[in-house]
Amino acid sequence: MDLTFRTEKKKVGLRYLLFLPKDLRFIGALSIFLNIIGLLAVLIFYNSLQKEIPLFYSLPSDQQLVDKKFLFILPAIGAIMNIVHLSIAYFEKEMNANILKMLIQITLLLEFLALAILLRVIIIVS
Repeated sequence: MDLTFRTEKKKVGLRYLLFLPKDLRFIGALSIFLNIIGLLAVLIFYNSLQKEIPLFYSLPSDQQLVDKKFLFILPAIGAIMNIVHLSIAYFEKEMNANILKMLIQITLLLEFLALAILLRVIIIVS
């Protein structure tokens, strides 16, 4: 008599951000992906940019220009924001589901806005 056991095959998928609920994992990964796109955009266009770029449009015209290395501020702020927001989601296990959803959605929105600002500056200067 041959005894064999059938095992069910588990669905193979990307295992990322396992501390988030399944419906929020994609949004969390997308915010990280947008941050990486912003960093890659700065790295790709860095050599072709002028030495000084207008980064602070709300200041008077003589104070708008900064060195081009300050373009790395936007991806750095985005990375810090991702780390802080995802750390809050990770360490606060008993957080209300609606508050957690809002936190992750706001993270995505802020990452998108930072990327839009960064691309706007790069397009204007290039």
